[in-house]
Amino acid sequence: MKVGLISEFYYPLWGGVSEHIRSLGNALAARGHEAVVITSRMRGEATNAGPRVLRLGRSIPVRYNNSLSRFSVGWQLGRQLEALLAAEDFDVLHLHSPLQPTLTLLALAQARCPVVATFHSYYPRDLLVQSFRGPLGRRLAAARLRIPVSRAALRPVERLFPGDYRIIPNGVDYALFAGARPAALPGPDPERLRVLFVGAMVRRKGLPLLLASFARLAAERDGVDLLVVGDGPDRERLEAALPAALAGRVHFLGAITDRARLAAVYAAADVFCAPSLGRESFGMVLVEAMAAGLPVVGFDIEGYRDVVSQGVDGLLVEPGNAEALAGALGYFLDHPEARRRYGERGRAKAAGLDWSEIARRVEAVYREALGQPAVEEEEPRFAVVAAT
Repeated sequence: MKVGLISEFYYPLWGGVSEHIRSLGNALAARGHEAVVITSRMRGEATNAGPRVLRLGRSIPVRYNNSLSRFSVGWQLGRQLEALLAAEDFDVLHLHSPLQPTLTLLALAQARCPVVATFHSYYPRDLLVQSFRGPLGRRLAAARLRIPVSRAALRPVERLFPGDYRIIPNGVDYALFAGARPAALPGPDPERLRVLFVGAMVRRKGLPLLLASFARLAAERDGVDLLVVGDGPDRERLEAALPAALAGRVHFLGAITDRARLAAVYAAADVFCAPSLGRESFGMVLVEAMAAGLPVVGFDIEGYRDVVSQGVDGLLVEPGNAEALAGALGYFLDHPEARRRYGERGRAKAAGLDWSEIARRVEAVYREALGQPAVEEEEPRFAVVAAT
């Protein structure tokens, strides 16, 4: 079948939704389907191999939800999209973040085929969404089958917009992250232990709290470094404010868009930390870390509870508590056997979230939307590691 994947977020914009769409498109192609990404024009060069991409209008940044969001603008954008949909003649349109202006909302009105929608975001008490609940609900009715990536993503939208929802989580390229060799990194001594952060440098991702926690760890342990992967509006300020005592121990590596290189950085780390303060629906970086065999430490927020099994493959602590975060990180840094046990359990979980399995489940939703019978396939079997 031919599937149109429509989103405001795609490469060169770095982030979880972009990687979700690219990976899903590739996995659908591996199953014999044609996936085409429809998004807007934006600055930068997309370097990740993926599906064919069609771009309309221009993407502009907007600060929203304690982060930077995007929406498309352009002369006769609606007519351009309508003409594109007619020319491409898709079997299914798969909209990503369908409540996000502009392309997905236009597509809901112009679709000539069945529509499936994936909800990536967490909308707790979102005043803007609630204010436009009526018109958004009428527009969203075109998407009969809806896919939240977690229970955290499901609850708010199901309350506001009742309908047929099927949770299908984000995936991971398991072979890539589980099989990567450690990267040769400038600066850090390979014999030193490494805590890894991967994410955008915006307030809600909590990097300042991790830096405060790491300062505690560094004062007590000589052989520990912090690797910071990502970019964003707060980067310059955070680097400038870094205490002199942490010079040479905190390494800002910038955004790494090459997936093989990113997997190699995960492989070079010993513990992964995700200090997000909230508004996370899933956390793809958690699953990437698990696939790489790393124990996960983070704050106990709703979206992360859907991914991390407390005391099994990670430790979640009181949100905003830098001392508790340092304590959990210190536990893994001081106990190599615990790192190994938690890492093995995380890998077992991540194996069941490989993109090949996620694409199989999404394809089943497409077939249901088209009124086609499901394809009989042998259910995948994955190892399960019990807590000890």
